[in-house]
Amino acid sequence: MLLELMSNGTLAELPPENIPDTITMPDEPSVMLLLPHNKYLLGTGSDKWIYASETPGTQPKNVFLYEGEKLSLLNDGTPPTVLPAVTVNALRKELLQQSEPPGRHSATVLMLRTFMRGNPAFASDSAEFLDEEYFAEFMRNDLVLCKTYWTVRFALARGEMEAVGRIKAWLKADPENFTKQNNTMRLWFSIQDMPDEEALAELEELSFSRIELKRMALQNVSPIVVYNPVSGWLVLGRFGRDKNTMFTCWLLYSHNLWFDLREKKKMTVHDIILASWAEHDTQKAMIERAKYKGGVI
Repeated sequence: MLLELMSNGTLAELPPENIPDTITMPDEPSVMLLLPHNKYLLGTGSDKWIYASETPGTQPKNVFLYEGEKLSLLNDGTPPTVLPAVTVNALRKELLQQSEPPGRHSATVLMLRTFMRGNPAFASDSAEFLDEEYFAEFMRNDLVLCKTYWTVRFALARGEMEAVGRIKAWLKADPENFTKQNNTMRLWFSIQDMPDEEALAELEELSFSRIELKRMALQNVSPIVVYNPVSGWLVLGRFGRDKNTMFTCWLLYSHNLWFDLREKKKMTVHDIILASWAEHDTQKAMIERAKYKGGVI
């Protein structure tokens, strides 16, 4: 796809014949944006971008486009070319919608089979599940399988094996418990012992005082559970390595959800935290999947 940056910051699509003769377009999915000073921005693969000149012999530069952030492209002897956040978002969207999602299907389903063997997708003794189109048919009719698949696929692509452990806890909790009427859960992450100001304000509105929250944060144990008859169950969990806390998560459960997980499912508080975190992971995974070719299955 060939685009041109208009003076008002919008993008206009150009026909392929407008590609400069000095530029050879790659065979893979790509987006090219023509810019002032005979420069261009070329995106290929899974969100990989270079800033280069139409003049042969000029060394291209790798650049990074971040969702919701403007991009300043430096030019020798002239002011930088600034792409506003809305333009950056549009460029990333155009490229990702042409690209396959990251991760490998085979690695994902082989991992899933180790803890979802009872799912109909793995019922056959053959290795049909290794066929991506075959497996996609099962995901179309099984939202839990779909959410689990994309959460694990993206996690493996990023090397985040901890997410696989969390998804196992989520399955143990029964994902439907997070979607029942009156079953609500809120989650906040913090790199400090105390939540940030925005989260603190939200927790105060939910009838938890700062003194109470500070008292929880000062305790050198994890997890910590506090019951509030108005808002429900507030849980603090600390995570890190080598006994050093790297971040803290705060979770608030409605009475109904806490009863389903703690009393009916007989889950430990630690596993409840992991399952709730995985619920957050699955929501993010489905949003991420929608950005790529094919959208949500």
